[in-house]
Amino acid sequence: MKLLLWLIGLFSVAVGMTLFAQLNTGYALIFLPPWRVEISLNVFIVLLLVGIIGLYFLLQMFVEVAGLPQRVRRYQANKAKTASIQLERDARIAFFEGRFQRAVRLASEAMLASSENDAFAVNGLLAARAAHAVRDFAQRDQIFQQLTEHLGEQHLATLMTRGELLLDERRYSEAQQAIVAARELAPKLTNAMKLELRLRQREQNPEAVIKLVDQLSKAEAIDAEQAAHIRIAAQLQLLKQHPMTPLELKDWWKKLSHSEQHNPKLAHAAARSYIAQEAPEMAKDALEKALEAEWNSELLPAYSQLKLDAAGQIAQLQQAETWLKSHPRDELLLLTLGRLCRKRELWGKAQSYFEASIAVSPSATAHAELAELLTQLERDEDAAQHYRASLALALK
Repeated sequence: MKLLLWLIGLFSVAVGMTLFAQLNTGYALIFLPPWRVEISLNVFIVLLLVGIIGLYFLLQMFVEVAGLPQRVRRYQANKAKTASIQLERDARIAFFEGRFQRAVRLASEAMLASSENDAFAVNGLLAARAAHAVRDFAQRDQIFQQLTEHLGEQHLATLMTRGELLLDERRYSEAQQAIVAARELAPKLTNAMKLELRLRQREQNPEAVIKLVDQLSKAEAIDAEQAAHIRIAAQLQLLKQHPMTPLELKDWWKKLSHSEQHNPKLAHAAARSYIAQEAPEMAKDALEKALEAEWNSELLPAYSQLKLDAAGQIAQLQQAETWLKSHPRDELLLLTLGRLCRKRELWGKAQSYFEASIAVSPSATAHAELAELLTQLERDEDAAQHYRASLALALK
């Protein structure tokens, strides 16, 4: 139907032009001194149309010929880009297959063939990771040098990758430079914070670790359990590295969260610090709060060895007997009660608690404590028996 309409239209135009030519009897006069040309107006119109069409095709030919070098360059660039993309894909497949040497070679070739900065960066970083995987640190550093020269020193992806790989190699000072530069470019980037956290942990810098954990927790970049574990480890490191006075320990303890104050490891470490600073009352409070929050009998040996005055010892004994109601078969609690009774010269009760501890779970410590008590009571034969039992358990 459409073709028929076109044919009808063309025939109509042809008929109209024929009628126009028959009716048009005018002439066109062209005067170019000393010549004068007089031609039919119909012929002039035809020649004009043919000239315009010819000029159009001539200009089109000129444009095509003039643009030929640019089209050739574009074709070559597209061909190189396609080859680079294929090399990058092959390099990625080789990397994920674990064929790292092949990945280094292909990614390096793709990097050199890349004409765009993004492609250059992607291929270069892939090559660097593959070289790091095969422990070829010299080639990896050379690739990072090429990336820096091509992309500049403020390229975030390069800084992040460089910091991570140097941290893995334990080149902490150079890793720190890259990570700090990345943090300056993107202060809120959580992955950069995590990298710095790993760095500060390996540097054993507890103050920085605690600060970073708080920032990551607020950003919800790590879960609460992981954050608590890291904070406790950092607080233990802080206590170990920086001895404090009793007042400083008290201020530090108040700043801890309730969950940290109730943590057995932190409570034990704080108690040791208090004991070292001759502040047993504070150690007693820390241990009791931790035990009340979460029972952990491993804290009891430290609790039983506190050097308190008579009133403090009585309070300890009363508190331990209260715990015994909830934990009647805890051998360490029974051992602790025996030690506390022995301090108060309650020989009969001390012996009963030591024997109860041995009955629940025989241990070298309980036998030794009972042996010392019996020696003190001049029951040498019974004491010797328990000394032998303690030695046998210790050797076993």
